[in-house]
Amino acid sequence: MIAVVQVLIPPLALIIADVKTLGGIMSFAGIGMVIGSLVMSTWRGPKRLIDGVLGFGFLGGICILVAGLHTEVKLLALSAFLFLFGVPISRGCSQVIWQRKVAPRVQGRVFATRQMIASSSLPLGYLIAGPLADRVFEPLMATDGLLAKSVGQIIGVGPGRGIGLIFMIMGASSVLTTVVAYRYPRLRLVEDELPDARDELR
Repeated sequence: MIAVVQVLIPPLALIIADVKTLGGIMSFAGIGMVIGSLVMSTWRGPKRLIDGVLGFGFLGGICILVAGLHTEVKLLALSAFLFLFGVPISRGCSQVIWQRKVAPRVQGRVFATRQMIASSSLPLGYLIAGPLADRVFEPLMATDGLLAKSVGQIIGVGPGRGIGLIFMIMGASSVLTTVVAYRYPRLRLVEDELPDARDELR
């Protein structure tokens, strides 16, 4: 989902603004990540780290969904800022959980496998984003498109609205995934139920 959004942010921004504005949006988003990193380095996350992982994952999904609602530069910039603000916090909390729960002697193998699985979906997202937008969703959300009189009445029609709909679907999917993950006790209680690796060595 993240790969699709990353690929489609520039064309969406260029439909509603110019290259200079796109640069401003990306810079503002980058500042969000820097601030999020500084916050994480000083705050060190919530008491229950899994709440940080899922909570900021939920926030990211909301940001993606909102970014697709309207063709407005300020809304897109704010969504990008908040999304990237939460990334270092969510990933930092996740990394700490993994380091606490995985035995040091196998961390290299486990972390490499984890990274491989997580990264393997990115090329697929990069590959399908353009065709999905150009050949499916943009025609659906054109003035005379199939969704113009239904979804189009809510988010508008015309150039960029197909990408906007993709954003909304990706954001809603992310929110739903996070809610399902939180409702799964084994994941929500992983810090309590799974002993720390260092405790097992004692």
